[in-house]
Amino acid sequence: MENTALAPARTTNVDGSRIVVVIPAYREAATIADIVRSCRAVLPAETGPVEVIVVDDGSPDDTGPAAAQAGALVLRNARNSGKGASLARGLAQAAADGAEYLITLDGDGQHRPEDLPRLLACAAADRIVIGSRRAGGHAAPRGRRIANRIADFWVSWAAGSPIEDSQSGLRVYPAALAQRLGPTRTTGFAWESEVLITAGRLGFHTVSVPVPAIYGAALSRSSHFRPIADITRIVVMVAGRLLRRGMYPVGLWRALRGRRPGAPPLF
Repeated sequence: MENTALAPARTTNVDGSRIVVVIPAYREAATIADIVRSCRAVLPAETGPVEVIVVDDGSPDDTGPAAAQAGALVLRNARNSGKGASLARGLAQAAADGAEYLITLDGDGQHRPEDLPRLLACAAADRIVIGSRRAGGHAAPRGRRIANRIADFWVSWAAGSPIEDSQSGLRVYPAALAQRLGPTRTTGFAWESEVLITAGRLGFHTVSVPVPAIYGAALSRSSHFRPIADITRIVVMVAGRLLRRGMYPVGLWRALRGRRPGAPPLF
C-alpha cells in the first residue's frame, strides 16, 4: 500500500462515538503497517487515539509484529482459522472494549482507509454500511464480478432486502449488532454473508457507499478469495437458511422491490 499523508476526517455521522477498527490479516506483512497507520490518521479522534485491532490469523510471516509496531492491538490465532473466525474474534474484542461503531477492512490494501469517513457519514445504530465496489467493478476480474453478483442475489433474498456488494469487507457495524450476533455456522469468507442475513432478521438495515475497486497490480498479492469454492460455500449456506424458512418468498419479493432507482441489478 502506498504510504501517503492523509488528512484527519472532519465530518462523520458518529462524532464523539468510540470507533474501533478490526483488520483480519493473514500473510500481510508487506501492507499491514501502512494500513494501521492510515486508519489512525484519517479517523476522528475526539475520544482519543482510534484503536486498531489486527487479528493475525496464524501468519507464518511478520504480520503480527509489523502491526504491533504500527500501533495496533494484535490478537493472534494459534492456527489459520479463516477470515470469519478472525472477524468474529476482533469484533467481540472491540465491543468488549466499549466501541460504539466497528469498522472492518482487509489487510491487503484492497480497501482505502481514506474512504472510511464517507462510510461513517452514513453510519447509524440500526444499520450496516458497506463500501460498494460495484460502480468501479470493471476493474475486478470477470470471474470475481460474476461471483459477487451471484452472492448479492442470494444474500439479498435471505436477508429480505437488497444488498449491494455483499462480498465487500469494507464495512461499519453498530456495536449493538455485534452484541446480538451469537454463534455463526461459518468461519471463512461466508461469515460476512451470514452476518448480513442475521442482521436483516434482527431488524438492522444495510446500505452501500460507492468506493473504488482496487485489484491486480495495485495489490501486493493475489486475493485469498476463491470465486468458485467460496461462492459455492456462500450459496450452500444461504440455501440452508432459506430452506429452514420455507424458501422465504417474502424475502425475495422485498429484495427485488426494495432496490433504489438506478441501482445495478441484483443479478
